[in-house]
Amino acid sequence: MNFFAPILAALLVAVPLAARDNGKTGKTTAEVDILSACTLAGKQLKPGTYQVTADDAKVTIQRNGKVVAEAPVTWKDETTKPRNSNIVTVEDHVTEIHFNGKMRYVSISG
Repeated sequence: MNFFAPILAALLVAVPLAARDNGKTGKTTAEVDILSACTLAGKQLKPGTYQVTADDAKVTIQRNGKVVAEAPVTWKDETTKPRNSNIVTVEDHVTEIHFNGKMRYVSISG
């Protein structure tokens, strides 16, 4: 039994570290509702429901399975976990995308 204790201890430490790293380097997805027209990387997004996927370098916006816009991103840390996924706009241009329950969000680079 003493043989398995160090292995079990190592696994208990490794699993949370792997899960935490996956959130930073994997893809993050969300479904968001856009209530009024806005633009992302020069592409107009009409009101409706969109699927958002962000990875280390870019965000992809899809509607009905079709890519409608992509843009380069920078990941930033949240101060609190948002309760809903949402898109932040300034003068009808998407500037940030926040993800439900995640401590990181994307800032649009351009």
